[in-house]
Amino acid sequence: MAQDRVADKKKLRPGGGHGHGGNFEKPKNSRAAGRRLWIYIKGYTPILTLAIIFIIVGVLLRVAAPTVMGNAITEHLERNLDLPAFTRELGILLGIYLGMFAANAISSILVAYASNKLIYHMREDGFAKLQRLSLSYYDSAGVGDIISRMTNDIETIYNAFSNGFSQVISGMLSLIGTLIAMFALNISLSFAVLAVIPIVLVFVVSLGKRVRIKAQANQKQVGRLNTAIEESVEGMKVIQTFNREEESYKSFDKTNEETREAAIAFFSESFKMMPMMTFMNGLSLAIVIGLGGILVIKNPSIYSIGLISAFIMYARQFFEPIRQVANIYNMYQSALAGAERFFQIIDSEEMIKEPAEPFIPTDPKGTVEFRDVSFSYVRDKPVLEHISLEAKSGMTTAIVGPTGAGKTTIINLLNRFYDIESGEILIDGKNIKEYSLSSLRSMMGVVLQEPFFFAGTIRENLMYGRLGASEEEMIEAAKLANAHHFISCMPEGYETPLTERGMNISQGERQLLAIARTILADPKILILDEATSSIDSLTESHIQQAMMNLMKGKTSFIIAHRLSTIKNADNLLVIHNHTVIEQGTHTELMAAEGFYSKLYTLQFEQNDVLEGMIS
Repeated sequence: MAQDRVADKKKLRPGGGHGHGGNFEKPKNSRAAGRRLWIYIKGYTPILTLAIIFIIVGVLLRVAAPTVMGNAITEHLERNLDLPAFTRELGILLGIYLGMFAANAISSILVAYASNKLIYHMREDGFAKLQRLSLSYYDSAGVGDIISRMTNDIETIYNAFSNGFSQVISGMLSLIGTLIAMFALNISLSFAVLAVIPIVLVFVVSLGKRVRIKAQANQKQVGRLNTAIEESVEGMKVIQTFNREEESYKSFDKTNEETREAAIAFFSESFKMMPMMTFMNGLSLAIVIGLGGILVIKNPSIYSIGLISAFIMYARQFFEPIRQVANIYNMYQSALAGAERFFQIIDSEEMIKEPAEPFIPTDPKGTVEFRDVSFSYVRDKPVLEHISLEAKSGMTTAIVGPTGAGKTTIINLLNRFYDIESGEILIDGKNIKEYSLSSLRSMMGVVLQEPFFFAGTIRENLMYGRLGASEEEMIEAAKLANAHHFISCMPEGYETPLTERGMNISQGERQLLAIARTILADPKILILDEATSSIDSLTESHIQQAMMNLMKGKTSFIIAHRLSTIKNADNLLVIHNHTVIEQGTHTELMAAEGFYSKLYTLQFEQNDVLEGMIS
């Protein structure tokens, strides 16, 4: 069935689908992303308002400091040597800076709290959306790129907000306050400070557009790198089996180099701002010092060294927030690029939707019926055509056919992982589209050829079948699955930790755990998809017995390549060329001497040949 799934996946991925970036649309509208981001931010208005109050206090103290210092120099050192008065002024200045520290610290804590809450809710919304998206979404999207959007891209938003909010607010207020203070002190020197501003504005705006484009390219490339790493780690067994370590390294090295180049291009644009602002700040200081020195010499009664000292501080104070705002502007462009990519997840269409008035069964029986069902993953490339079948409650239906015939697709449609194009699928006489997704899937129990386990203990993975189950129920399920013995033989028993996908135990043990988990879930409809494939005969006997315990009283569907394992099924469904070509019991189909009979005879003869070669 693994081959069957591969064949189905290829139909799902037009144009390749290797996963480096997925099939997301390119970012289109940064302004729209900014507006939607603001909707999230507005939820923290009370906290941010309080933060702004403390920012304002800090700015007022900061703006007052140069005036106090300049006045102290002019009045108590330059014009009148008064050490006690000068000391008092220094005490006031120290109090101002301590007040600035306290106000800035409190505002920073408040903004940090709001920032972390912001990304918490964004990740929460993004993860909730991922739970609702159908399998078709994951068939076309790169796993690494999804992870990158949920981590790296949201992190850029966090960095821009946590670092930028206070700096932008304080920077703008500082600019306004500094301008007022400068013009109140001296108009001529104020215009000298402002002389370079037009050049700065043109540079910042033009650079910001380039930064956003480079940020989008960089973040997209990071997603590709994550996908390359994820694929390599998951496929390491295949890589080493085929001795393709060197080729894998070269492929990764190419992706890594492209990521490096994208990062260099992005940071090269971003870092242009700092040298430019440093140069402009130095130019402004040179103008103030030069012009101020001339004015002091020519008109010492109006212009003093204390005044020039104050203006030097104001000039530095004026360009510092401009430099901060310019830097935050770059961060803001990166955040917008990240927001666009994040909102593409939020905007992804939920192909499988809850009905307006979902039906929740109170006493499901498990009777399944397909009525003239047709389905294709890609338009005009049918996978199933006019499929009809009926499985009454408690019946066992086996589905057989060549690789790629669509056997697994039938199961996917029953779980409503995809919606059919035409026909109906009914459970207990009701269309599955009328069921709530939760109640529909809670009726299903699936045991796959390669069962999935999360990193956690055996107990936690078994309880995943039914979270509210008792200890006794869990152990009883393990016993019915013939899993209790091998679990008990482990040093830590049910507390034994499993690695990701349960790769630290054998395939047979994973299969028994999967059966135990499904027994604990107690579904009405059971799906066994190649559950005994690639298992040795001794282990298979244990699994077969566990499966018999699992199937008691349940409507069961079995997909198997080993036709000898399904001879006792109540109904055999033979799929070929996208449709049902035969159905009946094993005896009936063998007597008909059709496709199934040939398939069974061929497999039986192959087994005889293999046994002869081994003996």
